[in-house]
Amino acid sequence: MNREQALRTLGLEKGAQPDDINRAYRTLIRQAHPDAGGTTAVAARITEAYHWLQRAGTEPPPTPKPAPPPQPTPSAADDASVLLLPPGDVFARLVEAGHQLGEVSYIDHDAGIVQITFTAHNGIVCQLAATVVSMPSRASRGEARVEFTLDPLASGEAPPIDQVVARFARIFQRTSL
Repeated sequence: MNREQALRTLGLEKGAQPDDINRAYRTLIRQAHPDAGGTTAVAARITEAYHWLQRAGTEPPPTPKPAPPPQPTPSAADDASVLLLPPGDVFARLVEAGHQLGEVSYIDHDAGIVQITFTAHNGIVCQLAATVVSMPSRASRGEARVEFTLDPLASGEAPPIDQVVARFARIFQRTSL
């Protein structure tokens, strides 16, 4: 039973308030109760509708909005970051995006690792490692989990990893195979 069916069973409109629901229930159950000459089935249906509305409250549930298409969403720690990517050939697209960010210096398809050497905006040469993590629960929701680490290859400080991963995500979005 849903809200609309419960309200219809009690003869009420969409915006019915708790007092309206209580009043309608009492009126109908007096008429439909087996002790008053009604049937058990009708009384049970009225009671079921009343209890459903009591549990659900008076406000209709919010209308669910359609889910937006999956977007890369970075989340960062100090030296690591995670990106949830839309499904598809994620590994091949990581390699392609890596070529656009810098030089792909290492690929291990079996382990799901791509390492990219690039020069950051601050002039420091860095290495970004992207690892596709197999997570069946995420795949069923249309997401692939990619974990990133960032290391400077020269003296100096690497830029914040969340900035690098966000830049990489923008490049990734533009890639297609």
